[in-house]
Amino acid sequence: MTFTLSAAAKSALDQEGSIVVTGGPGSGKTTLALLKAQRLLPTLKPGQEILFLSFSRAAVRQVLLRCNDVLSSSERKAITVMTYHAFCLNLLRSHGRLLTGTPARIIYPGPERLARAEHDGDWDEELRRLADDEGCYAFSMFAASTAGLLQRSVCVRELVSDIHPIVILDEFQDTDDSQWALVQELAKASLLITLADPDQRIFEYQDAIDPRRLEQLRSLISPSEFDLGGDNHRSPNAGVLQFADAVLSNSPPPVTGDVKVSSYYPWNRDATVHAHVLWMLSQLRKQGVASPTVAVLARSNPFVGDISAMLSAEHTYNTAALKPIEHHVVWDAQLTAAAAGVVAAILEWPQHGKTDGVAIALEAVAHFYDMKYAENPSKSAAADAKKYRGAAAAIRAGGMPRPAAAKAMLDAFSDNIGYNGDATADWLAARRVIEGNATLTEIATAARFVRMFRATGEIGGRLAAQWSEHGRYGDARTIVRRTLEVGRVVANEREPSGVLLMTIHKSKGKEFDGVVLVEGQYRGSFFDRREQHPHPASRRLLRVGITRARHRVAIVRPYDALPLYQPSAGVQE
Repeated sequence: MTFTLSAAAKSALDQEGSIVVTGGPGSGKTTLALLKAQRLLPTLKPGQEILFLSFSRAAVRQVLLRCNDVLSSSERKAITVMTYHAFCLNLLRSHGRLLTGTPARIIYPGPERLARAEHDGDWDEELRRLADDEGCYAFSMFAASTAGLLQRSVCVRELVSDIHPIVILDEFQDTDDSQWALVQELAKASLLITLADPDQRIFEYQDAIDPRRLEQLRSLISPSEFDLGGDNHRSPNAGVLQFADAVLSNSPPPVTGDVKVSSYYPWNRDATVHAHVLWMLSQLRKQGVASPTVAVLARSNPFVGDISAMLSAEHTYNTAALKPIEHHVVWDAQLTAAAAGVVAAILEWPQHGKTDGVAIALEAVAHFYDMKYAENPSKSAAADAKKYRGAAAAIRAGGMPRPAAAKAMLDAFSDNIGYNGDATADWLAARRVIEGNATLTEIATAARFVRMFRATGEIGGRLAAQWSEHGRYGDARTIVRRTLEVGRVVANEREPSGVLLMTIHKSKGKEFDGVVLVEGQYRGSFFDRREQHPHPASRRLLRVGITRARHRVAIVRPYDALPLYQPSAGVQE
């Protein structure tokens, strides 16, 4: 394939030594890096490879697709594309014994969540102890432990650089402190090709991500630098990037047919969002995209849940009847599985007495908050887990639970809740028990996303078989847990297709034919009101969301939202 390169890209391609390439989304950084790798392949010795490191599996998939466009089959064999986690995992498994004298053991995210929820002290300190004393590594310790391995063992570091004399670093602006320590070790003997977009720094709220990372790299290796900021290959014939850059710089957005901005009133929000997703699919098909991918993006997970409910219902928009839209949600798989466990516990009610039935369900609720706390530690999540576990204990002891939600569940309990063997209808009936409980709304929301695992048919089949044999759902929790464990693997390996819902943060590193950005009126606001005008961090995040689109963008906002262009603090237009 022939590529047209800008003057800056040609200079970067010809430059010897370590380089830094900066530029916005779609500016061709990845393509340039692969062309650079292609040019350097003849310098490799037998057994050597070029290493391409990125942050997520989604980004790795995009790089691998680009490899198919740029490199021949034989050339691709000499380039290894992987995440930082995968690279570090391989090194720890192979050489981790050098750190502690024992083979490395891995703590996977699920078990780590539960261990964190049960730990009373400083969990980060405990992770360091487990790594240093027991050779037991959680994912969050991979980079720091691997950096320590390379620091302590010159032989291993030289081996790594001998195998990977050239390392390409993707999305360098998001490198955290432990990954930076690892990069510093790689830089001692490997040539670095670094790709970055300073305007895509959307994780600065994390203490370990330093906005000065590029400055630190300059001090370390004095690379040659090339800016591709003016290039746009993702949507070269569209005004998407120009619109996104105007939002970023707080300038008046240009008028372009590729970006549509609409507003809604509270009474027509759901129908408006629904209509715009259908409109996006229709417009992309008219442009010749036979099977379009559309990302519906929001600022917060709870609002993503609200949007899923909107697209799952029927609406009327300007007299037109809108049918539900099939979609997939990029959601927290562990929380969804935990929420499904609550529904499954309620399915088992007819086989238990009131005491055990409600206590088991409340223990499942406590487990949901354990998982929530383990992912994002907060006093409220820890308190909720303790509260509902205490409520279950009170009921088992013959007392009355204190939480109103637990009392409501007692009132809702019935030995004859109305199950009739129709697994789908019975599942919905069980879910309505928590949907009718305002305090447990987030569990009900998470439970709706069981369908994202493409496991609903299997769950329904197994539940129906159990009803057919026993006349009840006696083992519903086990059926749901085991099916979703398999379903999580399948969901993680799925290629993006159709309509996908996710937060803007989760969209980073991905590309879609069209993007629909939805702002909530009371939650999921585009602009964080706690941030000072002109909301630079919020604007960087918005730019990321807008530039995920190859062809079209629709932005759906409340009628009274802060304008995208704010010439001065508090100005409305």
